Amino acid sequence: MADLIRRLLISRWSLLLPFTLLTLLSVAFPAQERIPVLLSFGLHGLGLVPLGRMIAVLVDALAQRLGNRLGGLVGVALGNLVELVVSFTALNSGLYPLVVTSLAGAVITNCLLVLGLSTLVASRRVIAVPIHAHSTQLQTQQLLISTILLSVPSIFLLHQGEGISAGSDRFEGFALYSALVAALVLGYYLLSFVYQLGTHRRLFAGVEASGGIQMVSAHGRQRASLATILVLIALVSLLLVGVSEALVSSLEQLVAQLDLNPLFVGLVLLPLFGSFAEAVVAVQAGRNGTMDLAMSSTVESSLQLLLFVLPVLVLSGMVMERYLHLAFPPVALACLGCTVLMVDWISKDRQLSWYEGLQLLLLYASFAIGALLLPAAP
Repeated sequence: MADLIRRLLISRWSLLLPFTLLTLLSVAFPAQERIPVLLSFGLHGLGLVPLGRMIAVLVDALAQRLGNRLGGLVGVALGNLVELVVSFTALNSGLYPLVVTSLAGAVITNCLLVLGLSTLVASRRVIAVPIHAHSTQLQTQQLLISTILLSVPSIFLLHQGEGISAGSDRFEGFALYSALVAALVLGYYLLSFVYQLGTHRRLFAGVEASGGIQMVSAHGRQRASLATILVLIALVSLLLVGVSEALVSSLEQLVAQLDLNPLFVGLVLLPLFGSFAEAVVAVQAGRNGTMDLAMSSTVESSLQLLLFVLPVLVLSGMVMERYLHLAFPPVALACLGCTVLMVDWISKDRQLSWYEGLQLLLLYASFAIGALLLPAAP
């Protein structure tokens, strides 16, 4: 247990823990009117980063305790806990466009910015970096299929001539349709684990055998008990809830006071904080030459967002009477589609080069600049 606590608290990310403490104090003792809104948002965003890193460490420790099969399922449930908690907070506040746009933005950030940086770092001394064939092919196929599945409700909604509606406070036909599609998508994703960990497990043996950064660093350490890990996850999750509430509240003020394009906030700004700790893991994997781990922490994380987190939010919203629609704004959907096609294209030859990493970064920059400079849709 002592070793796990040390891993959580003694690292470079501990330098950001004061921001977490200040954010929690601002929730307990509101004084936002004395703090500039931009400073408040930055404070809350930085407070989210060390908690995301703690969740990553705890999920890795839990996966090691449970083994490869159960560990993979745990990774599905908790791998994107930061995004899940922030999205739940926004959903509970009725901020439907922010929920769907920020999830699309997280996928774009992972697949373009984080993967692009990882590829540049990994290929700095070699001509090309190989990646696992079967694992990468399945992941890119799932990304493409998930984007198609999740674009269908938007197409039907546009066909009705009512425009895109990200959600509603009352139950209606499209809310039911979204829930049914969400259940189908969630079932499809869970069956992929039957494929990877059951019927076709031997095809993915190379990925399971690769130690990765966390697995290698865990050798020789005394592992914490399962109960200890679960208690720590629960405690960090409670802190996440408090920080997320403050972050979402400051986001609302930021958009209102600075007249920022909500698309830029959801597509670019918010995902940068949620993906920060994960980006460091992926870049470190690229530096160590383990691009399979970098692909897993970016593409697989994006799959979790689209095929697990989003359907769970839709189904949970039915219980909360916050009916989230599976409908992306057209610009967000187009950016998401271009991102998925780009990732599929550069990974077809099962190797990555620095030039392909540069292409990913250029596409991300074009999306970010467009979302920042172009006016919001009426």
